[in-house]
Amino acid sequence: MKKKKKHESNTPREFDPDLLREYMMGATNPGFSNKFEMREEVVDLHLEKTTMGNKIAPQDALFHQLDEFEKALDKAIAANKLEIRVVHGLGKGKLKEEIHKLLAKHPQVKTFSSEYSIRYGYGSTLISFY
Repeated sequence: MKKKKKHESNTPREFDPDLLREYMMGATNPGFSNKFEMREEVVDLHLEKTTMGNKIAPQDALFHQLDEFEKALDKAIAANKLEIRVVHGLGKGKLKEEIHKLLAKHPQVKTFSSEYSIRYGYGSTLISFY
């Protein structure tokens, strides 16, 4: 009968790219540390994820989602966040278009981009602040 080594286990471990990035940036134990928090703030604007859920009329959905976005943006700026990611989905692109119009005029927004993300594809925008 073979002995198992101490570090081997039968359960496969899931790869977490964010955790790897934190280790590579110098965190000694980011999974258990309360002093090091580098995970990006994610705001999901899909209706089922917002405060109103699916209880809103379709014609009011865009207005509600933009309201949720503005609240999240203000909260992130007040908390001195360096960046947040807003998940708007793909759809017809109206929500993304409206969000980008607001970001282009916002004085606290340094940059924003909708480049491909592993988790969200092209359905999110990364926003950086001054």
